[in-house]
Amino acid sequence: MSDYQPLHITRTFTAPRQAVWDALTQPDQFKQWYMPAPFSIPACELDVRPGGAIRIDTQDPDGNIMPVTGEYTVVEEPSKLVTVSSPLDVDGNKLFTTQQTIVLTESDGQTTFDITAEVLSAGPNADQYLQGMEPGLNQALDQLGTLLA
Repeated sequence: MSDYQPLHITRTFTAPRQAVWDALTQPDQFKQWYMPAPFSIPACELDVRPGGAIRIDTQDPDGNIMPVTGEYTVVEEPSKLVTVSSPLDVDGNKLFTTQQTIVLTESDGQTTFDITAEVLSAGPNADQYLQGMEPGLNQALDQLGTLLA
């Protein structure tokens, strides 16, 4: 159990639920929106099935790569995804571990995207990264909106 409060964000996109699902689960689309600027994702592997692996290489503006590894724990296409993932430091140690639950509901051509991010564990250097989780996720969701438009 961690000392961090769960983060919950809701967005509504003018797009069908399947299009939002595809942006979440297809690496070529996922890479375009998931990291806030000026970060990028040069490599991404998503095995979208319960127990399937997640491997995302995030890159900072200086070219440093920070891998994120994890797995899907729940996959209910096209309505629900639950993942557990951890960014790794340069030595391959977990900085922190989060569980993200995403629920997609569609109504009248719009999709409501509900995400809850819970910190399951945090290492000694996690604070500097976790403080940016909410603004970073909001920036990523802005980019998702642009991708879906």
